[in-house]
Amino acid sequence: MTDTGGREGVREGRRRRLVAAVISLGALGVGVVHTVRPDLKIDGATLVLAAIAVVPWLGDLFESIELPGGAKFQYRQLQERVEAVEQQAAEARQAGDDASRQARVALVAGSEGIGSAEAEEEVGRLVGEFTDLRRREPSGPARTYRQELIFAELARLTPLVDGYDTASALGSAVGGTRLAGYARLYARPEEEFLSALVEAAASEELAFNQYWAFQAVGSVVDAVGPGNVRLDTVRRLRACLPALPQGTDRIRALTAVLRRLDGAAG
Repeated sequence: MTDTGGREGVREGRRRRLVAAVISLGALGVGVVHTVRPDLKIDGATLVLAAIAVVPWLGDLFESIELPGGAKFQYRQLQERVEAVEQQAAEARQAGDDASRQARVALVAGSEGIGSAEAEEEVGRLVGEFTDLRRREPSGPARTYRQELIFAELARLTPLVDGYDTASALGSAVGGTRLAGYARLYARPEEEFLSALVEAAASEELAFNQYWAFQAVGSVVDAVGPGNVRLDTVRRLRACLPALPQGTDRIRALTAVLRRLDGAAG
């Protein structure tokens, strides 16, 4: 068994010695310049800039410095606090983005007076529109927004189609058809399709589709109750995490579902 902690300590010690040497050499260089050119004046602005350049390195040498009068600078603690605040701010912005996307879907107009045949025809048109949009418009906020409008319409219309074949939609080779399946389960959660939905989400190739697939998983999980989800389904969802790019809306959506499942297990 290797001594990982010992190696880390050695590397940390070397880094501190290197930083100390750099700072010492810099100070020595200033002293030499002052000796050779005593007439060379260094104004206050230069000194301030030099101090700013040095301060970030001091954290590698000291946990803190206490000045006369009791003032104390905690370099590492301050850096950790700043990083924590930045992380919290980023998470808050991301959560707001997710909430906004889901709100747009929830605010879709009602479906009164639309029959099954009309709804089915409209779903087919939306699937084609989704495919065409992805083919002719580059990735970006404008395309994402229009895709969300399509998803919202699919969530409104697919539950109106009598005998809708959810299983076939989830396994389709057409991205728009798979999206329609996700929209159907997002709007009308059905426990019998949870396993197929999880598999479809895990293998989904389109980032936009995968986000809403995980959202649909969350809807079904909430409908059946997190405590009633089979363990193999939870394991399959957890196995998706390493393959997802960090910091994306997809990993946030999946993590939110897993938190609910873990809470029920705890």
